[in-house]
Amino acid sequence: MWVRTDSPTLAARHGGLVGGEKGLKVCRYALNLINKALSPPARTMQNLATVNVSALFSASASPSDVALCEQQLLAACTSLGFAKIKGAPVSEDVVRNMRQAVAAVFDAPRSNYQSFQVEKTNYRGYVPLGYFTPNDGTTKPDQYEAWKLHFDVPEHSPVGQQSPLYRPNRWPPIAHKVKDAVLAYWASMDRLNGAVLAALCRALKLDADWVLSTLVNPLTNMTLLNYPPSPPKAANWGIHPHKDFNYLTFLAHDPVGGLEVRTPEGGWIDAACEPDEFVMNVGDMLELQSGGRLVSTPHRVINRSGQARQSFPYFSVPRFDVRVEPLLPPVPGFKRAPLMAGEASHAIWYSNWPDEGVKDPAIDLGNYR
Repeated sequence: MWVRTDSPTLAARHGGLVGGEKGLKVCRYALNLINKALSPPARTMQNLATVNVSALFSASASPSDVALCEQQLLAACTSLGFAKIKGAPVSEDVVRNMRQAVAAVFDAPRSNYQSFQVEKTNYRGYVPLGYFTPNDGTTKPDQYEAWKLHFDVPEHSPVGQQSPLYRPNRWPPIAHKVKDAVLAYWASMDRLNGAVLAALCRALKLDADWVLSTLVNPLTNMTLLNYPPSPPKAANWGIHPHKDFNYLTFLAHDPVGGLEVRTPEGGWIDAACEPDEFVMNVGDMLELQSGGRLVSTPHRVINRSGQARQSFPYFSVPRFDVRVEPLLPPVPGFKRAPLMAGEASHAIWYSNWPDEGVKDPAIDLGNYR
């Protein structure tokens, strides 16, 4: 067997042309180099910053304790854009009930959901497994199924008359009281989101009251997610690398794992947290309002666990008529056009369908690896 060693590394080790047993060794060495080159980057085993936010909810907390919490949140959100949140006033029962509700949704026969599938004109309801493909069209469909929920309004509500983005939710047609569990959890997330958002505003010297006022009749939404297990070396994502298009995202502790965050250096770290913690991250809208100070960071899900992974992220989004623009002078190099929250959210939802694209230059879906 003869192997041509054109690689500088191989040539240095073995010379130009080799054969026999030595050729076999060179071939194995070359294959090893190729496998390393084709393998995904090794995950960096680091931890996200942990911020205890209990001072934000305590009447007895000292001003210095509150200020420390604000600065810790700011540090996490201006560096990686992700943090582990400890001390949130969310009861174990509320989280447990939510987890049981999500399990019930995906334990039910999928035939129950045929008439509840999401549509371009109504992004509420069931998302079948592999229904959406990453926008660049170069990879396989994302390997998750979901039930999409939005800020719930009654039929013919005043805000619904102003924007078609507001409608009643479509709830899973199963015996489990999913709606009760979701609304209790949602209320807890609203409170947590408001406190953290106000703390970040104070740290940035922004008008917290005005920013919170943009969350009256919001476009806030939640996704109930189910990721089937993938083989350890599968080439498909649970969810492809992306950034969130919102203010803040909160995710309860995930006992299975699989969420990964891209570092500024291009590596990936596990976004794991303790059972009593939440993972929080900054979305593109808050990054824009902060003039690029708060960082919206790409993240992905790869379920290597060998078991189903279920989660229920909460995404805070301002009201449809809010103009999202820098509230501070942009940092050097940050150039993003203002956008309208409703129009942008509508475009983002539409972009999930392969035959749709985003034409608004203020919306950057990115192509993250």
